[in-house]
Amino acid sequence: MEVSALRNVIESHIRKEGLNLYSFAERCGLNRGTLSAVINRNPPRNISVRELDSITRGMGLPEGELYDLYIAECLIRVAPHWRRIRPFMLRCAETNKLDCLAKVLEILVDNLSYIGDIFNTAEELFKLGHKQASVLLYQCVIDSEKYNNSEFLAISHYRMLQIDFGKNMETNLRAALRFESYLSRLPVEHRLEALIILVKIYFSTHNWERIAILADELLKQSQAVYEEWERSKRASVPSRVEPIRLQRSLIFYYGQGYLCKATALQKMGRYDEAKKAIDCYADLSWLGPINDEDKQEIQKYKSWATANSYTQDILMGRQESLEAYVDFLRNHPEEILSGLVTIVQSANKYHFSIDWIINEFAESISGFDQFTDVVNMERRLRFAIQYSIYCVRRGKMKEGMESCLKALELSSKTNSETYFGDLIKEFMHVQKPV
Repeated sequence: MEVSALRNVIESHIRKEGLNLYSFAERCGLNRGTLSAVINRNPPRNISVRELDSITRGMGLPEGELYDLYIAECLIRVAPHWRRIRPFMLRCAETNKLDCLAKVLEILVDNLSYIGDIFNTAEELFKLGHKQASVLLYQCVIDSEKYNNSEFLAISHYRMLQIDFGKNMETNLRAALRFESYLSRLPVEHRLEALIILVKIYFSTHNWERIAILADELLKQSQAVYEEWERSKRASVPSRVEPIRLQRSLIFYYGQGYLCKATALQKMGRYDEAKKAIDCYADLSWLGPINDEDKQEIQKYKSWATANSYTQDILMGRQESLEAYVDFLRNHPEEILSGLVTIVQSANKYHFSIDWIINEFAESISGFDQFTDVVNMERRLRFAIQYSIYCVRRGKMKEGMESCLKALELSSKTNSETYFGDLIKEFMHVQKPV
């Protein structure tokens, strides 16, 4: 490719359209002197990506059409300068010209002095919502820093986890396994958020032992932040160290730690230990709410503690708690899905009827399709499987088959066929009671 290919294209367009420099500059919305310096000066003036976009529009071409020529002439022919590179990378992301973005990174990758700038631009793109573009930059940082224990490397792996995290259980698990060795290197504000994601992933795979470990780490990190804040309050001289700024309230992280610990212990059948963890998040007022939002957060965990205390009773077969639990669900509709999973599971285990409860919440059950996040998709799958078992045991073959087909559909959507397979074996061996 000729070094003047970009300017040749511009000049050819001007001649073809029968324009002069003044009329073309006006069409592009550029100063005539600026355009003249870009085309005619010897050596030509470096063109900015903003000017290139204006020229592209003036030529009636799609956005980014001339980016390949720009790379060849302004980033390869001359030494690349970050003042030109960064705006160009941002525009590549905005126009979805990811192939051009990849070419720029190929030019920069051998020069380690650019790694900090590449990382900062990746963070900027991530926060602007250009996730796929940011992946290219984070991967560049990962490849360049893989033999270093840098914070850039840890945060880049964390961002990749965030981007990969979705509804597909196998993809989520692979992302978690790739990331976990970098968890301890993250700044605490990112580490807390990463722990929340990991807990969600392992929840969907039913790895309760791993969740218990992660919950302990979440509580440990939350306690460390709390103690640091308390030290800062008591200090007579203000610290020069930048204070820890969390993405969410400390109440949230403490609450999630105890909630996840209680859930994991409950799933492992360690009910007495689970009860102690439930009691811990039932009252988080000791953290000292400073505004109405904090008070609402504390109340939310108190409400969840009430719900999960009922859950424990139901899972232990205490049918006398059913009416109180159903009344709780009536007043807390956001808990209906998880509550019905517990109720139908217990009904199958202890062989009691819950027809009246299913009828009570029939309308809510028909609306479960609205829940599409990874945790609730897993709950919907468990409900569908357990309800199919419940129906077949009670001779309701049509309803049982419909629920089984719903479970098959959900297992396909979440890529959790193995989980479905394990449960369908139980379904196939269910015998209608005599």
